[in-house]
Amino acid sequence: MKYKLKKIAKWSGISLAFLTLGAALYIGQFIMFAPKAIIHSTNVKTIEDLDNYLSALVVEGLPPAMDVTVLKHGKPVFSKAYGVANGLTGEKVTKEHVYHFWSMTKSFTSVAIFQLVEQGKVSLDESIRTYLPNYSPVDEFGIPVKVTIDQLLNHTSGLPDFDTKMAAWIHLDGEPRYGETRMVNERLQDYRTIVTQPGTVSKYSNISYVLLGAVIEAVSGGTYEDYIRQFILTPLKMNHSDLIYRTDMLDKVTMGSHHYYHFITLLLKFMGPDGGLDSMTEEKIEDRHWLKLMHTDYAASTSVIGTGIDMSRFGQMLLNRGELDGIRLLSQESTNKILYGGRFSGEKEWVASGEKEVALGYGAKTWFDQGVELIGHGGGGAGFANQYFV
Repeated sequence: MKYKLKKIAKWSGISLAFLTLGAALYIGQFIMFAPKAIIHSTNVKTIEDLDNYLSALVVEGLPPAMDVTVLKHGKPVFSKAYGVANGLTGEKVTKEHVYHFWSMTKSFTSVAIFQLVEQGKVSLDESIRTYLPNYSPVDEFGIPVKVTIDQLLNHTSGLPDFDTKMAAWIHLDGEPRYGETRMVNERLQDYRTIVTQPGTVSKYSNISYVLLGAVIEAVSGGTYEDYIRQFILTPLKMNHSDLIYRTDMLDKVTMGSHHYYHFITLLLKFMGPDGGLDSMTEEKIEDRHWLKLMHTDYAASTSVIGTGIDMSRFGQMLLNRGELDGIRLLSQESTNKILYGGRFSGEKEWVASGEKEVALGYGAKTWFDQGVELIGHGGGGAGFANQYFV
């Protein structure tokens, strides 16, 4: 009997070793064969150098298209689009082409919340239950816990994020969106038990911004999308931006794409819809997947789509402390909170010294590059990678 147990243990160990090796080899290929840029930016000193460098990147296909806009004193000093908008037709990208901004949307949600705070409709110190009575955060013993609007905004809510569901909650363009309120009332009921005490740990959170989107719907009486259109996109004259692909935008769509050897392939294979990356692929050319148009089932953390010029107007509004072209969206006080508030005391210094990579705030992040402080937000998802900063 003892001999049999040893034999079973031996073969179990061997099987486990083979499984571990197989998993390592499978995952390793996405690191080993991931395409890497041949050229680097170390010699970029002038605008001409920058132009040549960006042109060379898209020739390599890393990425196949990009849009870069730089403003100084409120005016574009560098603004150019590179590459192909559609790898299936060869269509060249222009400054009128739109991109899916993904998580840069969180900055729009933050602006919307601060607008409602200024109107007295929302209080940063109020419990989320005040606005969303169907959503009640609890501790591990099921006892209700106060999570405030402030803590949702600066990623300190302590709520668990829906990391493993993000890829599954993507739908193709034209399919109905679930919506913020329905997400909260149904899907997010399984994400109410806090994992850290609210206000004590800063951890990037998508669920917090979906909840904020539902708050916007609760106090405005309309949809999150309509609020953003009416009170941010329209006054900023972001006429080529929306939260869906409008009919008039379809002839200027930059097609999202991914090389097969990319972490997104793994994410979609194990956590995404049936069929993984292939289910979202319009066509594959060699190892690059050209993707169908898509959205997430929720809007407030990932939905804005637009042009680089439009996004630069949003960034300039923040840099102008809430105003652009004579139209004020926010008070200077609220805009300063978005740009500089929400961080823990001393956190910016930790980032500057390299102890921490980034400091999370109210819909904006602070980080340093070559000693220069940058404030803004990135956005990445299937097909796109974006960044704005001031």
